[in-house]
Amino acid sequence: MDVKKLIQSLGFQPKENTDGIFIKKYQNNYCLEIDFKNQIFDFGGKIKIGEKSTQNITKPEDWVVLECVNRLLEKGYKPENITLEKVYPAGHGFSGRLDICVTRDDGSEYLLIECKTYGKEFDKAFTKLNKDGGQLFTYFKFSNKADVIMLYASELKGKEIVYRNEIVKIEEDYRNGDVKDFYDKWNKLPKNNGVFDSWVNPYNFESRALKINDLVEIKQEDSSFIFNSFLEILRHNVVSDKPNAFNKIFTLFLCKIYDEKSKEGTDEELDFQWLEGKDDDVSFQLRLTDLYKNGMEEFLEKQVTDFSDDDLDSKYASLFAGDENLKALLRKDIARLRLEKNNEFAIKEVYDNKSFKENAKVVKEVVKLLEKFKIRYTQKQQYLSDFFELLLTTGLKQESGQFFTPVPIAQFVIKSLPIDKLVEEKLLAGKKDELLPFVIDYAAGSGHFLTESMHEIQRLILKTDPKKLKTEAKSFIEVSKIRHFDWALQYVYGIEKDYRLVKVGKVGCYLHGDGLANVIHSDGLANFKHKEYKNKLNITQPDFPKENQQFEVLVSNPPYSVSAFKNSAREYYREGDFDLYDKLTDNSSEIECLFIERTKQLLKYGGVAGIILPSSILSNTGIYSKSREIILENFEIIGIAELGSNTFMATGTNTVTLFLRRRNNYDSINLKIAVEKFFTNHLEVTLNGVEKPISKYINHVWENISFEDYISLLKKEPNNVITQHEIYKEYQKKIKSKNDKEFWTKLLETEKEKLFYFILAYPQKVVLVKSGEKDAEKRFLGYEFSNRRGSEGIHPIQRGKNIEDCTQLFDADIFDNPTKASTYIYKAFAGDYDFPIDEAMQNNVSRHDLVDMLTFDRADFEKNISLSVKKKVKFENIWNTEKLVFLSEISEIKKGTSITKEKTKEGNIPVVAGGQEPAYFHNEPNREGNVITISASGAYAGFVNYYENPIFASDCNTVVSKNENIISTKLIFEFLKSIQSEVYALQKGQAQPHVYGEDVSKIKIPLPPLDIQQKIVSEIEVLEAKEKKAKEEVEKLKNEVNDVFNKIETFQKVSLEDIAENLDNLRKPVTKGYRENGDIPYYGASGIVDYVSDYVLDDYVLLVSEDGANLKARTSPIAFTASGKIWVNNHAHILKFKEKATHKIVEIYLNKTDISEYVTGQAQPKLNQQNLNNIKIPLPPLSEQQKIVSEIEKIEEKIKVLETEISEIPKQKEAVLKKYL
Repeated sequence: MDVKKLIQSLGFQPKENTDGIFIKKYQNNYCLEIDFKNQIFDFGGKIKIGEKSTQNITKPEDWVVLECVNRLLEKGYKPENITLEKVYPAGHGFSGRLDICVTRDDGSEYLLIECKTYGKEFDKAFTKLNKDGGQLFTYFKFSNKADVIMLYASELKGKEIVYRNEIVKIEEDYRNGDVKDFYDKWNKLPKNNGVFDSWVNPYNFESRALKINDLVEIKQEDSSFIFNSFLEILRHNVVSDKPNAFNKIFTLFLCKIYDEKSKEGTDEELDFQWLEGKDDDVSFQLRLTDLYKNGMEEFLEKQVTDFSDDDLDSKYASLFAGDENLKALLRKDIARLRLEKNNEFAIKEVYDNKSFKENAKVVKEVVKLLEKFKIRYTQKQQYLSDFFELLLTTGLKQESGQFFTPVPIAQFVIKSLPIDKLVEEKLLAGKKDELLPFVIDYAAGSGHFLTESMHEIQRLILKTDPKKLKTEAKSFIEVSKIRHFDWALQYVYGIEKDYRLVKVGKVGCYLHGDGLANVIHSDGLANFKHKEYKNKLNITQPDFPKENQQFEVLVSNPPYSVSAFKNSAREYYREGDFDLYDKLTDNSSEIECLFIERTKQLLKYGGVAGIILPSSILSNTGIYSKSREIILENFEIIGIAELGSNTFMATGTNTVTLFLRRRNNYDSINLKIAVEKFFTNHLEVTLNGVEKPISKYINHVWENISFEDYISLLKKEPNNVITQHEIYKEYQKKIKSKNDKEFWTKLLETEKEKLFYFILAYPQKVVLVKSGEKDAEKRFLGYEFSNRRGSEGIHPIQRGKNIEDCTQLFDADIFDNPTKASTYIYKAFAGDYDFPIDEAMQNNVSRHDLVDMLTFDRADFEKNISLSVKKKVKFENIWNTEKLVFLSEISEIKKGTSITKEKTKEGNIPVVAGGQEPAYFHNEPNREGNVITISASGAYAGFVNYYENPIFASDCNTVVSKNENIISTKLIFEFLKSIQSEVYALQKGQAQPHVYGEDVSKIKIPLPPLDIQQKIVSEIEVLEAKEKKAKEEVEKLKNEVNDVFNKIETFQKVSLEDIAENLDNLRKPVTKGYRENGDIPYYGASGIVDYVSDYVLDDYVLLVSEDGANLKARTSPIAFTASGKIWVNNHAHILKFKEKATHKIVEIYLNKTDISEYVTGQAQPKLNQQNLNNIKIPLPPLSEQQKIVSEIEKIEEKIKVLETEISEIPKQKEAVLKKYL
């Protein structure tokens, strides 16, 4: 820096009769001098540096101090009140030197300034200030007296001196505690004006009022900074009611939004700010109260009860009639009434003047935190959206039946709906006032469905080419591309009953970049003529007066299970408004059922919906059955997404999202009439586009009966085929009737109902999306929730990525991406069910016929919709013959007798339970030999096995031929074993699967002639003999391996660390949710546990289990070879050997030797690195190692051939069955 130019710019002049000295005069002829020859500043006698008033010029920073002193003197600060390089007593010595201290006339500190050179040094100090307060905070704490502290820098740019000052205005509670307490309480928002500015007088800090153009846009780091600063404000002010505090911050946001909106395009000062030097607590909160009142009227159409100064002036001017003192007194008293109570800004409880001041301090800190940031945008501001999500997911208490929809789920629902097609159709039609689809969320909550649907439609608008549109639509698109979201006021509706959430939803709309949707404070179930409803919501249909039919898209997550909601809702709706109303009692909680009927009422024919509901909606009885009737009669079910408990933060409820398309009311009305007619004339005609619907119903439900057989049932003259049928027998058991007439009336009504819903469901396919469980669910969702302090809210499962990159739910940019679940529902809306399901989606997406999801073969028809879809097994197709018999016809099926291990007595009789092997042994059997067992419960429920010798049947069903001369038990076993997968498919129940004897009895198998049976058995016995011989040979060869290997026992033992290099430092554990899928093996203690996209080494190594029960149990190898690119977590040690022969010797030795002396821990056995290193291995010379390994590998090759041969036997048995059947 050219210091000569600097001082000339400051106004210094050469001093007369001197050489190299420059001087400047200030008020009262006070002078500063610069002696270039001796490199000294003379500060004129009154400005002190210790006891002196001169300073040697030694560093560039000294010139910054000079320039700052010049600025202070020019501003009017007295030289005798300025001290340089001030030190403070500290411990046994003194502190560092504060550059500038400005005191008041009484000697108390007012302003502390730390000076730095402009650029890097200043930036470094500013970073330190923001990190922990830096040196400046420490200086302040020495006396705790200053009102203002400042970090300062300046430099000459061209002919102008520019400066930076970052200022912290001291609040009273900053004076309490130490530096850390001060830093924690500080709002981390330094000001950059208020001391040296033209409008400021000395000793009167006054920050310039912000105007709309001064506001700064929120950056990525700001959203978490504001959020964590807000939490810190609550903490250090001891705010205990957090939900209330979060509610109040939404109120403050409403004030700020209105302030920005009302000042847009003006040069007026913003009202949402603390005006230093002007404001006091009362004037400040009165100004906020006016903003709140105006904001509530502007955005929510609510008239807030209040009494402002303007109201006093206009209504009661005659009371004070020119008496300004009386007027001021009245204003003061009215202000107390307005503010000294729990009002809209009561973050802490307010009930008197003291509590008002305590709360005012909190409000002031929050406002100062927010005031400089811009929060109204014409487009989506992602970082503001992130902040809104933090507030929502961590602070706002969710009331009964509410759980907020995470943004990714709202995006998934919207991306699954054909919104792009609806927008395109509307624009091409070009009909005035119907240029976009009308969208509604009748339980808007936090507004996510509204904001996300608006962003999606706006995105589609921006992509639309107006050239192909009609004039009206073309003009609309051109305007909408400039004025984003203006169209939403006409086309997007939200209803929310909870006033608090209406406010939150409206604020949310603005924080997401719009704010123009119709968010109505009312009940989403209200009568359509209710006074709070408006515009489209006031319309009803002449032919169906309960229906509105004005919306093309409905997306919502309505409340569920709200206790006794009916009584409190009578002002909004009554019995005449819903068909389901009379099914409710005063204590009913099933409010979600009414929302299903409301969906029917709101949607136009062909309209689409995505609604999140509790899973119970698909299976519970009572009013839920009636709700399913509404769904089946009035909608096509396009898709169902089953989302687990990780989806939503505040509830453990499992949910389903129904994707529906509205039918024409007359479809089901006319079909009901047609079904009724069939029950009279018994003539089969095409119905609902289904040819021969009655025959299809008979084949699907009754199976193996003819049309004539079924008609005999309808004529109440059931023939022998019907009377022997299980469905008819169940009707006889379950139907409670006093006489035949009543029995037949109930039976035929049930059949009529089944047939009606079968024909409705038959043409429909359903896309089923399942999120999976635990870690698989997290990977599918792409996000997880955290309550950890400083990291609250929703987060992507992979660090460094956003949720849209991680989720498998949807693609943010396009509707058609086969690796995302939403694509399959979206394409199903267009009728496309045939394109292949991508490999990435195989575990999450499936397609099913709706009739397979309904249960028609029970006497009680509740219209349950099952998501555990198991297509009916067509045994005729499996065996490729119609000549089959039920298992119950040819065998005796019996349930075992439960026995615990404690009740067994020592013996050698296998106890067969739910597993694949005997559970334990007993001293006596309950079944003789030649018996089939089918495991009854557990993971292997349905496992088929055969025992030649006596057993004790416990948790299993046993099957024995009724007559060995008709069919042998052994052959029945072969038939059942060949359809093992179909037997497994009989499992019922989620947590603990069961296979019941009743279902086993319905299995059908062939009954070939005896000569064929004998041929089958004969050939299978040859295969079994071959299998037995091969297994015996394998055992023999394994013994040979042991004999060869035992040769090493005679050699000297060496420690493992002497022959192997330990590579444990390369291990790197990655939590399952954070792994990126790939084809590289990811190893743990038990071998390969996953596949990932990256590797930690590419080599030939031996992995050894570090922990786990298998170190003691030894049911599987503890040492295993890994080669090529691999990833290893911290549950397996990595060993590398110079010689492959040594590697092989160690691997075999560890797997066959008891090393329990090296394993620590009982509950969680562990083989630590030190103990692994100490394991002694008998090791022959290398040539002997190679010889032993060579012999073993030759034997292992023979074993491998035999094991392959054994594995082929089941297929060969199946081939025998196929040959003869």
